[in-house]
Amino acid sequence: MDRPRGMMDGRVPAAAKVAWRKRLRDAWRALDPVEREAVSAAICRRLQDLLERSAPAACSTGPTVAAGLRGAGRPHDPGGRPGARDAHPSRATAAPGAPCGRVLPPVRAVMLYAPLPTEIDVTPLLDWARSRGLEVLVPWVDPARHVMEARAVAGWDDLVPGPWGLRQPAARCPSRQPGAETVIVVPGLAFDREGWRLGRGGGYYDRFLDRWPAAWRAGVAPARMVVPHLPRDPHDRRMDLVVTEAEVLGPWWGVR
Repeated sequence: MDRPRGMMDGRVPAAAKVAWRKRLRDAWRALDPVEREAVSAAICRRLQDLLERSAPAACSTGPTVAAGLRGAGRPHDPGGRPGARDAHPSRATAAPGAPCGRVLPPVRAVMLYAPLPTEIDVTPLLDWARSRGLEVLVPWVDPARHVMEARAVAGWDDLVPGPWGLRQPAARCPSRQPGAETVIVVPGLAFDREGWRLGRGGGYYDRFLDRWPAAWRAGVAPARMVVPHLPRDPHDRRMDLVVTEAEVLGPWWGVR
């Protein structure tokens, strides 16, 4: 997409988000269902590869790309905000020095979502993840409290109709606290090449990610929905990786 009008030094006024969302929703609706299916399948394969290589047995020696930024816990930035990282940016598709090209630390859980028609379809990953011994989490939303929780599911049959046409875990599904061994797969209308996301405007993912900063964040979108820069506000949360059918961008360090 074109660079937005009014952008100066990679930034745009926050009010521009309204116009961006309209353009992006139109672009998603125009995406051919067959193409969306193919793009989704390719993205799922890339996510599977990342998760496979994060398994503890995937590499027997040497540090991962993540090793320098975890230590005993997540580093803090000089301003005191949790979640900053102190290494240099690199591309997940080419991680020099990382055995087996491993990007993520050992992963025990993955958080997916029940996709809307204008989101990447990640449903095939649930059965795959459980077959690899990973716990699968899915968002549960409470509009009355404006909160989102992670709840464990055994399969898509554990989901029930939720607000805004969403499907979400039934009340019986246990709540979980995503940590450093969890990868959260995050949908979005668009992402930029610095890891920032433009969502639907409710702020649920931003608040959720802010609450659980130790978890890893992998945004997913078609390559055509990745742009040089997006408008952002102070409450917006940054991804660690952005996965498209064409490439994996990131990881990034700094303010998240």
